[in-house]
Amino acid sequence: MQPAAERRILTIALCVLAVVAVLFFLRTAKDLLVPIALALLVSFALEPVVGWFERHSVPRLVGAPAVVLLVLSLAAAATYSLIDDAVEVVESLPNAARQAREIVTTHIGRSAGAVERAAAELERFPGGKSASPAVAIDGGSMVERVVGAFFAAAGEAVVIVFLVLFLLLLRNRTRAAILEFAGTDGERRRITARVMSDIEAQIQQYLMVLVLTGVIVGVATWGALKWLGVAHAAVWGILAGAFNSIPYFGPVIVSGGLFVVGLVQGGDLAQALLMSGITLTITSLEGWLLTPVLMGKVENMNALTVFIGLMLWTWLWGAWGTLLAVPMLVIVKSMADHVPALSRVGRLMAP
Repeated sequence: MQPAAERRILTIALCVLAVVAVLFFLRTAKDLLVPIALALLVSFALEPVVGWFERHSVPRLVGAPAVVLLVLSLAAAATYSLIDDAVEVVESLPNAARQAREIVTTHIGRSAGAVERAAAELERFPGGKSASPAVAIDGGSMVERVVGAFFAAAGEAVVIVFLVLFLLLLRNRTRAAILEFAGTDGERRRITARVMSDIEAQIQQYLMVLVLTGVIVGVATWGALKWLGVAHAAVWGILAGAFNSIPYFGPVIVSGGLFVVGLVQGGDLAQALLMSGITLTITSLEGWLLTPVLMGKVENMNALTVFIGLMLWTWLWGAWGTLLAVPMLVIVKSMADHVPALSRVGRLMAP
């Protein structure tokens, strides 16, 4: 028999290899797993509504498609009402790049060659002074890239909608199948049931808080920018509310975008800093005062865990990983809190 030290080293090595294999699989299977993860989140968010209909004598076979159709209709109506403003915001980017180059050159007093090259590239976009009907980028025109991205996104959206519908329709059967997969041991089945219930409850609470704080940040940002006379304030309010769901980086992205817009509309650094600062102040106040009160148990993770998890999931799944990082951490933390073998992971993630 091997000495205890050698067995421990072998166990640690096997655990490391297992973790590396899982990470490799998650990164390689991104195109398969991201739609499933998004569909799970959306189904968790819609389940309380479908469950309410079911408790009021509306069969799940009728309630689930009705709820999904209602959400799609509301999303389509909101997109249609703001599409013109969104297009104008995108078309203003070349002007923003030129204005930023002038500000940097004038106020800093140096050529800033890298900024100028970036601005020159942006000026080739549709709406820029050098735009042409077909801008060749990576062997294809910008129009072809946009159309290809649109159809790819539309295809993924259709897949996610059907996954959400199936998850809502087959929720009870899926839970029963997972319990059956857990085996016949009573304790293991109880732990599995608790983990599933805890994950669903925490994700639903997290999404509820996310929507509530996003609406508050979006409305406050829209009101502040409207008061300042910023064009397309509604679009920036929606962006601020949406990006507020991304810890640390989301508010900074919106604040940086508004800084560039301020350079275009105001023409000076003071206006740009004011617009950017107001947005950052709103999101900071929300993060300090409102989110900690509403999150409760969902926020039962230390800041370092959230930050490292954000970096890890962004590396694994790109932009979608940034959006899904916190829900994935919530799932891992919930499993670690209930499975004895993962208790050390739970303590590591705890505040």
